[in-house]
Amino acid sequence: MDRRKALKNIGSGFGAIAVTPTVVSLFQSCQTAPSYTLAYFSSNDFEKIRQLMELIIPSTDIPGALELKLPEFADGYIAAVWDAERQEQFASGWSAFLTASSEISGKEVDQMTTADWDQVLSKFLKAGNEISDSEKDAATFAGQLRSLTVSAFKTSEFIGENVLAYAPVPGEQRGCVDLMEATGGKAWSL
Repeated sequence: MDRRKALKNIGSGFGAIAVTPTVVSLFQSCQTAPSYTLAYFSSNDFEKIRQLMELIIPSTDIPGALELKLPEFADGYIAAVWDAERQEQFASGWSAFLTASSEISGKEVDQMTTADWDQVLSKFLKAGNEISDSEKDAATFAGQLRSLTVSAFKTSEFIGENVLAYAPVPGEQRGCVDLMEATGGKAWSL
């Protein structure tokens, strides 16, 4: 998966994360806790989500999903913020995704490798791939997971302070200036 394409397309994704004090404290607790207790996913499902999120945002010259603890954040976020109906829709999409993944790879989901998961994500997330009617729920889930992963990535403290344009105390307002002049071409951190 191409991280830059994922970040470029974040604006068109579903389920953007609203930055509230609760979400900020949730993110900080995920980053600083020595161990994490799952709140929404089963441990078996969580390992698969970890693999998928790392494929969506792998480590390069900046930390990836696992180093930023995005799976832990997603688990806590789903449990703490989403209502029961949204959680049920996500679980239903997850089930459809697992079924479709098994059919695409020809393997049981517990036997799938990273390459198998990458093949499945590529099928559902790359534009122009044909998705059958029976795979629509799985493709929707893949898009939701990508959106959740990228939103969490852009919301993380490390990315906000070290990768995006960051001003701890916003200063002057300068209208009608080029983005390159204002921030060196970087998007602003929240």
